[in-house]
Amino acid sequence: METIIRSILAEEHIEYAGILPFSSCRVIRSELLARSCPDFIPRSAILLAAPYYTGEWPERTVSLYAVPRDYHLFFRLLYEAVIPKLEKAYPGSRFRGFADHSPIGEVGAAAKAGLGMIGDKGQLIHPVYGSYFFIGEIVTDAAFASYDEVEIRFCEHCGACGRACPRPGGGCLSEETQRKGVLSPDTERDIRSTGIAWGCDLCRTSCPHNRNVKKTPIPFFKENLTPVVTADQVAGLTKEAFSERAYSWRGRNVILRNLKVLESNRNSGGE
Repeated sequence: METIIRSILAEEHIEYAGILPFSSCRVIRSELLARSCPDFIPRSAILLAAPYYTGEWPERTVSLYAVPRDYHLFFRLLYEAVIPKLEKAYPGSRFRGFADHSPIGEVGAAAKAGLGMIGDKGQLIHPVYGSYFFIGEIVTDAAFASYDEVEIRFCEHCGACGRACPRPGGGCLSEETQRKGVLSPDTERDIRSTGIAWGCDLCRTSCPHNRNVKKTPIPFFKENLTPVVTADQVAGLTKEAFSERAYSWRGRNVILRNLKVLESNRNSGGE
């Protein structure tokens, strides 16, 4: 990876990144790419690993990734800091940052950039941070002298994540907790049994590659932590404070609905 890019990213505590030719990335949202990069043709992609793990908690009501503030906010602040520096370092080149809502298949691209191997549940597994990290990418029309492309690797298929999954027949509990509308009886049951009102970490916490992983070095993910969230807390948050949490993207009513299921179970003496 180019030294100047590595140095710029290191200033923001991004330790691991890789550069791919854009042609090696699978475009999955061509309309988003055209809308976001109307003034240039992408030639390269810088893939980033942003670890968020802060440790286990004796009590927790949301997924581990939702304990810190929303990672979309992190990437917005990150790109505001690094893109002007990249533009200065590479005069005449243009850069656009993405995370999650991306024009490319992020997991495959990050695997090709050497950021980890792909697990059975589709997550990327980093050798230091396990699967507890977010993927971001910066698309640019700059062409570099060399790239970091490697052959995609896959996990050992030990089956631990599949055995831990409460949806062995298909589907994902994490996705179900994020849907609007009335919860299914199965989803209500699993919220009560897991004690988690937003998301599901069972495939991650069961993975042997997530044992003894390093905690995040990024200050953003170590501040304003809320492992235990209650309905009263969520209802009392200001609009601005609520917007900084990962569970805000579906609106306040969705997380409140799930918390009420969880809290009604506790109030009735359920386990």
